[in-house]
Amino acid sequence: MRKHKRLIAAFMAAGMLAGSLAGCSGSGKTAEPTTAAGAENTTAAAQTEGEKPGEAPGETVTLRMSWWGGDSRHERILAVIDAFQKANPDIVIEPEYSAFADYRDKFTMQLTSGAAADIMAVDQPWVSSIMAQGDFFADLSGYADLGLDDMDAYIIDNFCKFDNGTFFVPAGVNGMGSLVDTEKLAEYGFDPADKTFTWDDLIALGEKVHAADSSQYLCCVDSKQAALYYARVYLRQLTGKQFINDDGTVGVTREELAEALGLVNTLFEKGIFQPIEEAGIYENSMTQNPTWLNRQMFMILGRTSVMTDASARRADESGNYTTSGYVLPQMENSKESGIEVRPTTLFAVNGKCENPEAAAKFLSFMFNSEEGAELLKDTYSVPARESLRAFCEEKALLDESAMENVVYSLENSGNVVNAWSNNSEVEAMMTEIMQKIAYKQYGSMEEAADEVISRIDQIVASSAQS
Repeated sequence: MRKHKRLIAAFMAAGMLAGSLAGCSGSGKTAEPTTAAGAENTTAAAQTEGEKPGEAPGETVTLRMSWWGGDSRHERILAVIDAFQKANPDIVIEPEYSAFADYRDKFTMQLTSGAAADIMAVDQPWVSSIMAQGDFFADLSGYADLGLDDMDAYIIDNFCKFDNGTFFVPAGVNGMGSLVDTEKLAEYGFDPADKTFTWDDLIALGEKVHAADSSQYLCCVDSKQAALYYARVYLRQLTGKQFINDDGTVGVTREELAEALGLVNTLFEKGIFQPIEEAGIYENSMTQNPTWLNRQMFMILGRTSVMTDASARRADESGNYTTSGYVLPQMENSKESGIEVRPTTLFAVNGKCENPEAAAKFLSFMFNSEEGAELLKDTYSVPARESLRAFCEEKALLDESAMENVVYSLENSGNVVNAWSNNSEVEAMMTEIMQKIAYKQYGSMEEAADEVISRIDQIVASSAQS
């Protein structure tokens, strides 16, 4: 308990798209309330003008809710929906969920076609481009039950608030770190108590791992992760600058960019990353790579949520996890830590929703109640509200290393990454550059840097014309 209280105290101290959106389902035939599993068979009931959910007996409001994730996340959110509907039989939540890659494509299509869900999960890097197009989401600042004023001010102020309102509810807080197989890595001299882990240490450890067995690789990674958690983190530590400035100009020099890309090239060449011919099969699903599952890979760099992801953590035959949280590699004399603190996921309510009170009521249950927190557990990393973190700590619902990582990240966070540096087109371009490096398609990293700079200019110019 003392350690839990110290963690809580530390936490307190640390503390795209055009198109119209569809309105909430607020009319139709009367239907009996159902559980989440049967919600697809439910039709919304008509709601008398001026009435709020629950005021007219026998009538229901139906809200569509969309999100992405794996099986564990789906199961837990469905449990939240089921519990909410039992307590609020006048509100029916129709779930729509998929894997991230499928969700992103569907999300884009629904926004542009006017078929977006009433309550929707939004990835933080998408927000700036969406908000620049217009007022698509409901202002949630008037719904006190959401508890937005009691959530981490850093998260609310930097990611949820805009000049004309507060449009997003954070599902949780993500820091940055790594997930490591400490037992296996101990064989190669790795000490998890030593938090001064550098990029040079990572390379030296990776060389030992691969030299001992050529089928082993220190890092489990795909091309997107290589771009986000290796090249970009290294570049931020090296320069302390935004990758792309607010005005769309490249924020780093050609030489600095070439050095960061060179890190990725070195990791491939030295066998610290698995060859892309083998790992590329598992793009966007790297934790399903048999080499990771068979404990022949030992480290994943990423956000705090990877430490609580059941598919990443790996369980042994006894059901015990073989991994634990650790720090992000650092650079000696770095300009900043490279650690990005951001919401795990954001949730928004459709701006044309006819029943935003009902939508806000559900989001309050999901993210601002003890019952919701107990059902979600670590689905979205660590809650954004301190009192719920305390509750989860008391109930042992949260992974302790994940909590420690978020505390560490809040205390050592780097600059907030701006909209251009988080741009989805830039991210996709950098992912492609990682693949070309892996396939040895460049004569030098300066050549790779030149392509990055040229393509950023093209992306910015194209955006200005649209």
